[in-house]
Amino acid sequence: MKDWIKNSIIYEIYPTSFYDGNGDGIGDFVGIEAKIPYLVDLGINTVWMNPFYKSPFEDGGYDVTDYCAVDEKFGTMEEFESMMRAFKKAGIRVIVDLVIGHTSDKHPWFLESKKRNPNPKYKDWYIWTDNCFRGGWKVMLGMSDRDGGYLVNYYAIQPALNFGYNEITAPWQMHYTDPRLKPLRDEILRIMRFWLEKGVDGFRVDMAQSLVKQDKSGEGCRWLWNILIGETKKLYPDCCFLAEWGNPKAAAACGFDLDYLCHSTPAYNEIFRTDKGENIAEWFEAFGKTYFASHGEGSFQNFAAYTADLYKDENVGFSVPTGYHDMIRIADNKSVDVLKGIFAFVLTYKCIPQIEYGDEIGIKHNWKLHKDGGYVRTGARTPMQWDNTRYLGFTTAKRAYLPTETAKSRCVESQLADEKSLLNTVKKLIALHKNHPALAFDGSVKVLSVGYPLEYVREKDGEKIYVAINASATPREVTAPRKIKEVLLAEGAAANGKTVTMKGGSYFIAKL
Repeated sequence: MKDWIKNSIIYEIYPTSFYDGNGDGIGDFVGIEAKIPYLVDLGINTVWMNPFYKSPFEDGGYDVTDYCAVDEKFGTMEEFESMMRAFKKAGIRVIVDLVIGHTSDKHPWFLESKKRNPNPKYKDWYIWTDNCFRGGWKVMLGMSDRDGGYLVNYYAIQPALNFGYNEITAPWQMHYTDPRLKPLRDEILRIMRFWLEKGVDGFRVDMAQSLVKQDKSGEGCRWLWNILIGETKKLYPDCCFLAEWGNPKAAAACGFDLDYLCHSTPAYNEIFRTDKGENIAEWFEAFGKTYFASHGEGSFQNFAAYTADLYKDENVGFSVPTGYHDMIRIADNKSVDVLKGIFAFVLTYKCIPQIEYGDEIGIKHNWKLHKDGGYVRTGARTPMQWDNTRYLGFTTAKRAYLPTETAKSRCVESQLADEKSLLNTVKKLIALHKNHPALAFDGSVKVLSVGYPLEYVREKDGEKIYVAINASATPREVTAPRKIKEVLLAEGAAANGKTVTMKGGSYFIAKL
């Protein structure tokens, strides 16, 4: 893993909702460029941008119609390039979404593939059955002139691109090594080179584990990604590949630099989002007690064991997100003190920190929205909140594409003026993370307690840092494992010798 990746602090930007630079109510490239100084002040060094490609936005841009064009709602290619130059000047790396499991059903490739007599070039670029009466799970029938049904990955408007099957169970299925599939792989490589030449530093890969179908062993996925990643890194060795997988070991075997823990990672859900009302019910059938919550009834044990297993292989990299565009906002049902504890954890534990835009000011989830195929997920994609003007500074338009909150305390302007705000705490924690080698991803971690408070020690090159986080509302007292040399950062906690007294919702970070 390249040093810049190991030292990344990733910040996710949903372009539609970050900042409207031209006053039409929708976020855009001009707006993102205008807010780069904010990201620099925050301490961010890596940005992940959600899709900005040409799209009908029937699934938030994850339904592409042209991989090498920007959607006009965000601006022009020239404005994208200007934004990229500004990021480079600021020393911020940019990772963009790579959505290649499927396209929009309005993509020219699919329009050619669905014809009664398909264009030979695109005939096999999608997964088609050999008969319009022969279907199966997620196969759309009667939707084309072509005599067959097509497989979709998620929504009906997202036909699956054809990277083959591992286990063949029908005559129309192709093995992933079938030479007829090579032209599509070559096209994907060309698309990646196109954006790398535009200055991007890597890709967050949507649905990374699902490209090869019926691949229980993972052999097909490993074969495919080792080609796509391997060929790309021959020309761009510094390129980062971040997987949407939730299984860092499997992602690493495919050549990915990083995987982020997500809704399909049970141990991750247990620490952040298992309380009733914090989940998308279809994804979590069993509810428990979230560890980072004031009730103090959760457990960190499974997460500690899970990550300890990941650390056994130095090739396995992973990030821990506060949230992302598909999850319920982390601030839901949590006090500011608990949120501070969450950020203290994400920015001091052995992981790559990852922050969804707005989590640093505690934006709440909006449960009443549905736009662009987002359904309940739309509530995590509302506009960033900058100041106390109309629409909290997101836009000067008469109407914003999505509504903002009304809480004036949850905006950048208000929180910058409050020394004790969540935003100022996050800024201090990011600076701490960047200035202490022991807190880097290649520093070690030793978990001392999985109860309340959570305690662990980070160490690298002789530097030892002790972290204690009391997410519960109950005051606690702990004993540091060694003499405390210097308190680095603490809120609601104080040391007397080796004894640390902690209020409810507090954290303590010190050198040993």
